[in-house]
Amino acid sequence: MLLRPVIPSLLLCSTLIGTPPVLAQLSPAPPSETFNPFGVDNPVLQRARNWARQAAERANGGLSRYRAEELMFGPASQSPFVENGDGSFTFRFLGGPPAAPPTIESIVTVNPDSANPTIRIDYNGPIQAQEAVTSPSIDPMNPMPAPELSNTNTL
Repeated sequence: MLLRPVIPSLLLCSTLIGTPPVLAQLSPAPPSETFNPFGVDNPVLQRARNWARQAAERANGGLSRYRAEELMFGPASQSPFVENGDGSFTFRFLGGPPAAPPTIESIVTVNPDSANPTIRIDYNGPIQAQEAVTSPSIDPMNPMPAPELSNTNTL
């Protein structure tokens, strides 16, 4: 009962002085269910995703003629990728002319190893069967048959 009149006085006093009142936390905050040691996004995955997208942009005539789908621009952890066992990543995504529906499917494997980074375009051509595009898993050893015009880029 004695604390009841003290709390409003404390709040008024702290407002006049300019320092906020300090209130004790009754229970600790629950721990995060998923811990990401990299903060917002994995920088290695983000670099690999950007290299894959840029390789497709170059192969399809540059940004004035080609734009990758939105998933290749947001958080890298939400991009369509498979982590291969050797430290490389394989990305499968759609793209096409700016402001138009996608017409091109690209499958790009990136090894972001700082000693020997490589970018390989496994497929870059017309969109293949829908079930192949939406498949949640890609066989990293054979993501898709190579097209007639294969393009290999190395950093």
